[in-house]
Amino acid sequence: MKVYFLLAAAVGSLLLLRCSQSVLEGNHIQLLLDWKGQMEHAGFFLADQAGYYEKEGLTVEILEGNGAPTTAQLVGNGTYKLGVSSGSATVIARTKGIGVVSLAVINQHSPVVVYSLRKSGIREPADLRGRRIGVNLGGTKHREFQAFLKKVGIEETDVRLMGMTESSPAPLLAGKVDAMLGYTEDQPVSVELRGEEVNRITLSDHGIDLYSTNIIVNQQFLAENPDLVRRFLSATLDGWRTAVAHPEKALSAYMSARPESDSRFNRANFEQLIPLLKSEDTEIKGLGAQNAQRWEETQEILFNLGMIDHKQDVTELYVDLLHPTQP
Repeated sequence: MKVYFLLAAAVGSLLLLRCSQSVLEGNHIQLLLDWKGQMEHAGFFLADQAGYYEKEGLTVEILEGNGAPTTAQLVGNGTYKLGVSSGSATVIARTKGIGVVSLAVINQHSPVVVYSLRKSGIREPADLRGRRIGVNLGGTKHREFQAFLKKVGIEETDVRLMGMTESSPAPLLAGKVDAMLGYTEDQPVSVELRGEEVNRITLSDHGIDLYSTNIIVNQQFLAENPDLVRRFLSATLDGWRTAVAHPEKALSAYMSARPESDSRFNRANFEQLIPLLKSEDTEIKGLGAQNAQRWEETQEILFNLGMIDHKQDVTELYVDLLHPTQP
């Protein structure tokens, strides 16, 4: 009898151990970023380091990505369950039948700007006529710029497009171009930190305002694990709310994860990022808000640019887990 009791106890302990391991593994999440870790991802790092994920019973591994379209594809095919993408990459993926769903939109506005040195005198769209504009021809920013030119009534032949990489402002600083396309929190900040004054023409101020950075989930994984996804999202948005309310905490969290990065740039970068996170929707529903009308507008711009060949029911590409009764 004693032998049977010991055997039963051992089996019970083994089952309990396996159960515990299963729970642990089931609450471990790999989050695939859209690019290399940057200050623009500070809210995720803060959610991790502040214990928000742990409070929800989760462990989150933040992985670097290789572009929003690639992240959308890898999340859609189930290689990863959760990721950071962009509004345009999400819409494009859905039109290709890739099963991703948007959980929240972090960057409510497009960060694309035409930036120039203050001394150039380029302050408004009309000032671009006849100017040399540095652009990655055929790239996403170029396509948005084409939509912008059409919106403000400028023919593409009225500006001098100079094909080049947009990652560095070196051509602008060297006088090879009069202006460049970039992200308001990135390349222009690098120029300002060199002591130069910069003008920005923001595309979102002129009607080209696509949803930008967003959090996506594999559609099947969401259907099978709604509570886990809801807990992840709640903790993540707690991280972003804290980051916006306390930028120095966001900087500290990111620098702890990426100590080799430039704290001066990171601070200035985040200052420029914060306005992009806010909109009329976030005033009502909080950071991460999304709605059908803004998704429709994003889709319409992409369709008009020929980046998608058909439209879809946008209510199927996003879900509001934290405000399920709101449109």
